[in-house]
Amino acid sequence: MIYHNLWLCFFIEIELYMDEKEKKFLKMIGQNIAKNRKAMGFSQLDICSIIRMEKSNLSSIENGRQNVTSLTLLKISKAIGVEVSSFFQE
Repeated sequence: MIYHNLWLCFFIEIELYMDEKEKKFLKMIGQNIAKNRKAMGFSQLDICSIIRMEKSNLSSIENGRQNVTSLTLLKISKAIGVEVSSFFQE
């Protein structure tokens, strides 16, 4: 339970320090990840099992609540079978 609360505090803290443009940017990346994942027929659990990530983390990324690292973007793109650049298209 303590671990979960620490992550919750981290997400809240990120929200406090981001401006609207940054929030919109993370939301766009997350939406593009979800769109590509669904287009290729993968569930969140499918991707999580491939890249060894908790489903809650992928969900947070796809909902724009978590600032994803470049290495995680690379892992997700390889698992889905798309280019990383597809996550940055408006």
